[in-house]
Amino acid sequence: MPSDLILAASPQQVNVLVVIDTEYVKKNYPNPSKDQNHPTGINHSSQFMICTGSRGIISGQGTADLNFRANVGDTVAFTGVSIYDNADDAVIIYGIQYWKRDNVFNQFVPDLVTRTGAVIPNSDSPNGLPAVQVKTNFSSFDSKVKNAGTEDFYVLFALYTLSDNGENQNLFGYYYWDPTITVA
Repeated sequence: MPSDLILAASPQQVNVLVVIDTEYVKKNYPNPSKDQNHPTGINHSSQFMICTGSRGIISGQGTADLNFRANVGDTVAFTGVSIYDNADDAVIIYGIQYWKRDNVFNQFVPDLVTRTGAVIPNSDSPNGLPAVQVKTNFSSFDSKVKNAGTEDFYVLFALYTLSDNGENQNLFGYYYWDPTITVA
């Protein structure tokens, strides 16, 4: 059997990258909750989810209404970023919560990875290359799929804005919206 053959029944890692248009969120929801336990609900016009490793996209790749397939035993990991790559406004996904229909996920937990040699552009080079290596933290919210069904869930995120001094990012507020997963 070839070593690169992936068996359909084997658990897979499903990764979902969430990109938030923070300008839209700030303009349309200028007075958000400052309580992470009671985030402000938003419409589906500012979020773009990109999924890889799923058992298939049902609909909505690249939208806020992503509906993807996974199998029981698969791991699903969400990570988020602002449209500015967190350099100006920043986004942190801080929760995935069951909303309605079938409860297909186990509890989501934060997963932090520290890379001692992560690459960033070289500020001493006109094109940023060769890259330099620095210690950097990466985070995601992960869960194993526990049973079949279709679940509507909430994605919760914190939005931080760049301060007037151009150096600090400060909490603007907490938000959420509701995509769907289907487990075969």
